Amino acid sequence: MRMHLADERRFSGDGDAAAATDKPAPRYAAIERRLEAAIRSGALPAGAVLTEGPIAALFGTSRTPVRTALGVLADRGLLARFDGRGFVAPGAAAPRRIRLTPEMLGLAAEIEPEPKTVAAERIEGAVEDAIAAALPFGRFRISEQAAAGAFNVSRTVIRELLSRLQDRGLVAKDVRSHWVVGPLTARDVAHYFAIRGRLEPLALAESAPRLPAAEIAAAHARTERALDEADAARVADCEVDLHIRLLSAAPNPHLLRMIRQSQIALVVNRVFAAHVGARPFDGALREHAIVLEFLTRGAWSPAADALAAHLALSAERTRQRLMAISVFPEPEPPEWLRRWSG
Repeated sequence: MRMHLADERRFSGDGDAAAATDKPAPRYAAIERRLEAAIRSGALPAGAVLTEGPIAALFGTSRTPVRTALGVLADRGLLARFDGRGFVAPGAAAPRRIRLTPEMLGLAAEIEPEPKTVAAERIEGAVEDAIAAALPFGRFRISEQAAAGAFNVSRTVIRELLSRLQDRGLVAKDVRSHWVVGPLTARDVAHYFAIRGRLEPLALAESAPRLPAAEIAAAHARTERALDEADAARVADCEVDLHIRLLSAAPNPHLLRMIRQSQIALVVNRVFAAHVGARPFDGALREHAIVLEFLTRGAWSPAADALAAHLALSAERTRQRLMAISVFPEPEPPEWLRRWSG
């Protein structure tokens, strides 16, 4: 599960930030129009695989409006989902993973890049993906300088982003102030879930009565769609719904901060889904649906109890998945993330 910077600001208890994220950014509509024009004109090659990161980089924006635009285009039938990650442009028998260019997306000078203040958000997904993929496989060290070069940003941007990830437990600093990653052990998973099992139901009971009914209904609908047609992206979005968005209205920011720091174990599910797909998550999604059904009825206490039961079951599933990951091929880390035995 990935918590983007906008979600993180909302989850931190910042009411103004929360209100802002409830409204779709105007930028998503511009991206949607450009992509639609590129598809209809043929500028975008048939069968091209579209993922958030490369498109966000070309538009000079964060992944959030790109994700929204891709989802809308898929709902309209202009893009197709497939077994892999991302979406596929229509017109080809098989997906084609090609490097996207500005010309393919019909970019023009009138679409200005967002200010440099979004640089950390723009690269956050790629940095977190690499760290999450490495976390279950041992101990790694991060080079700020190499990461800055790889993403064409300043070391200050990298440092600020890593500090955010440190707050969530994804990275740490050793005694020499080097950034390090992992390892994530079965004992870690058990400890994190013990915290989550107590705190998340409490946060839900405090947050749910403060949530708009439409937000609960939308989360319920997304879960039902994921049960009908699961893919890794939909599963990840449902995880964000239940464990971040629906807790975010709790008035205690310290409670939310402790929960956020305990959710590192969710990266195990991300790595597992990347290898085996979304189908093994049907049981968890059904548990999500039970929680959301209680929420739609305004049954706050039963919803919190159902969330506690879900987390207890999820702890055991995650432990087993961590064991399974140990036999998966270890991913090749980027140059800025190297195995370390120190």
